[in-house]
Amino acid sequence: MNNEFQVPSFAKRETYDFGATHDTFEIYKELNAISEEIEECRLRNS
Repeated sequence: MNNEFQVPSFAKRETYDFGATHDTFEIYKELNAISEEIEECRLRNS
């Protein structure tokens, strides 16, 4: 029998700074537009 008490870790997880430049912002805008279009198609076909 395992009597070891497991304590959750509250250590801060590593994050990444993608450096939101104008180019990356345009890419995110395009990806968001694509995801919205996919969602519209999904809703229309359900």
